[in-house]
Amino acid sequence: MAKNTNTNSSKFNSTSDPTIHRLGQNLVKRHRNLFVYMIFGFIAALINTVVFMVIHKYMHSPVLISNTIAFVISNLASFVFNQKAVFTNNVDEKHSTWQKLIVFFTYRIISLIPDSLIMLVGLSWLKLNALFVKILDQVLVGIFNYLTTRSVFQAKETTMIERAKKMLKEHQEKHQK
Repeated sequence: MAKNTNTNSSKFNSTSDPTIHRLGQNLVKRHRNLFVYMIFGFIAALINTVVFMVIHKYMHSPVLISNTIAFVISNLASFVFNQKAVFTNNVDEKHSTWQKLIVFFTYRIISLIPDSLIMLVGLSWLKLNALFVKILDQVLVGIFNYLTTRSVFQAKETTMIERAKKMLKEHQEKHQK
């Protein structure tokens, strides 16, 4: 069996390819808030789950009471996480912290409805494992929460048409050089 002596030309090293590196940097830069939100969202969901399990399983509190207490505690933490660590660029400076808190909890109260329904159906009707239902609940509600939370902390972005015009102009300027 013949050995391939030309090993350098056939290997692809993505870490040394400047195009791949630049694309990776652009991806992280463009979606930074989402990535950081996922980390802190996981922590908030963990807080929610632990508080719920302690109150429901060990203190024998009803599902809705346990879920609501866990909701309030985890969302207070989530508000702080989002304001201090997640949404740090393109920040809405027009509204006070109190205004943001009111809007934040208004959206979150809306998400408490499906949150409670998922918990009630999963535990009371379907008799599923509480931890499994809570994790499923946190994933589903978390998607809605990310979309609404962005609108609370970030300044309003330009319209899609304005962004397209800006991208077109930048593209034309780049190719004129």
